[in-house]
Amino acid sequence: MKKLLMGFLSLLSYCLLGQLGNVGINTVTPGSTLEINGSLAAQYRLISADYNMSITDYYVAYNGSSVGTITLPTATVAYPAQGHIKGRTYYIKNTGSFNVIITANGSELIDNQTGLPVSSIGLGQGWFVMLISNGATGGVVTWEAVVINPTTSINTIISMSSNSTYNLPSTANFNSGIPQVLPFTAGEVQVNQGSTASWDAANNRFVINETGIYELDALSYFGAGGTTGTSSYIGVNLGITKNGIGAANVIAGTRANIGQAVAGAGNTPVSFHCLVNLTAGDVIHLTMYRGAFDSATGTVQSQAPAGVSEARHFSLKKL
Repeated sequence: MKKLLMGFLSLLSYCLLGQLGNVGINTVTPGSTLEINGSLAAQYRLISADYNMSITDYYVAYNGSSVGTITLPTATVAYPAQGHIKGRTYYIKNTGSFNVIITANGSELIDNQTGLPVSSIGLGQGWFVMLISNGATGGVVTWEAVVINPTTSINTIISMSSNSTYNLPSTANFNSGIPQVLPFTAGEVQVNQGSTASWDAANNRFVINETGIYELDALSYFGAGGTTGTSSYIGVNLGITKNGIGAANVIAGTRANIGQAVAGAGNTPVSFHCLVNLTAGDVIHLTMYRGAFDSATGTVQSQAPAGVSEARHFSLKKL
């Protein structure tokens, strides 16, 4: 029995140790700290809902039926303290039809290759990311990211259009200068495979997947359905809001001063074209609201209950 044990240990040493300090599997001459002369298997996990990455994960594929969020683990201690996660590597791919957001934990940040570090990055359809912990903790870059976009086109586009007329839910809010989100249905949205932005149908918004300069074009046909007041025109703002839908979140747009009689009698085109700098993880909405206008004879507003109606078109392209 003793001889058998010694023989086994000798064989194990032959299989694993080729030279001092290096370990080889199926080789006696490992040239690296660990060299495997053969295949390697690691954890594969398919998910369809929000998920928190853990120590047992390696490769995760997202195939959800709506926009999802994958949260990275917290780096609780910095390298070289016991319990650090320096060097931990995750591979994540979006195999579904909806965007998935990769989010750092707490105040930690992700180096997304271009620009300033971000708290989250978005993966469009078919996108892939490799994430490696650098061993840091806290409100600094703790994860390095390599993002692969499968499309061969530099200018990826989301475009949509609607010929339908939509009645805003609150004429009072519109008149008070509160931006009203202009919705689109899933059938009206066209998203390129591997696009730099995605459409979140549940919340009527765009989710930016890649940091950069974006070209935005918007057109809306505005009709007041009747007006009140005695001023000569009504001011209508068509704009884009970022990371919120309040007036303070407006980052681009235009104002059209439409004659009172025209506004109440039919639809008038309002449009804008602009370039904006957006960061991965940003969400934007197309909105409309009445612009402030006061005069000695009163302020023109949309008349209830006929309210406000509009038909809209919108496109977004990363330059």
